[in-house]
Amino acid sequence: MLKTLALAVTLLVAPVAIAQDDTPPPPMRPGGGMPSPEQIFAFMDANKDGFIAKDEARGPMAQHFDHIDGDKDGKISPDELKTAMAAMRPPEPPQGEPEEPAE
Repeated sequence: MLKTLALAVTLLVAPVAIAQDDTPPPPMRPGGGMPSPEQIFAFMDANKDGFIAKDEARGPMAQHFDHIDGDKDGKISPDELKTAMAAMRPPEPPQGEPEEPAE
């Protein structure tokens, strides 16, 4: 749970921390919200090898790199980033008919 919370904070504040490095943050989704994993990769994968290496990570992502790097190979894959972002997403509300209040 603590790792999930740390990861959530990391990904939510990453654009702010990156902006403090005098580098523009990755573009936000249309209508606002957190950048997609693809947008994050386009921004951080400096050598365009399809991974974010430790030296390419910035801001809170660099601080929590080891938690995001699930297979501990020293680089973050698109699947690892998607898994980390999914873990911080709030659960979806239950599907079906809402219950009628008891009278």
